[in-house]
Amino acid sequence: MDKMIKYQNIIEEIFRKRASSPISNAPEAKGHLIIDKENHEYVLLWVGWSGSSYKHGLMYHVEIKEGKVWIHEDRTDSNLAEILMKEGIPKSDIVLGFVAPYARGLSGFAAA
Repeated sequence: MDKMIKYQNIIEEIFRKRASSPISNAPEAKGHLIIDKENHEYVLLWVGWSGSSYKHGLMYHVEIKEGKVWIHEDRTDSNLAEILMKEGIPKSDIVLGFVAPYARGLSGFAAA
């Protein structure tokens, strides 16, 4: 299987599972998965109500570019990078896009 297709499948599966799971601090909210296959971008939002408060927020934003999986945002405590590695994406192909470029090499993940 082509590396790009493998990475797409892994990301989609993780995001679909997470989208169907309740959110602990807003159990009424639902996951909304946005997939742009043409540009290889994946976004998971949560939208809904928690009591009398409306909740809308970004959970994950991932992009595949130049053979690497770029994590642009992970607003969870589940550590998306670790999950991706457990599912078969090597650390050397994961870029923590939210880390400053000069510091990425220190993270143990791909610099870019």
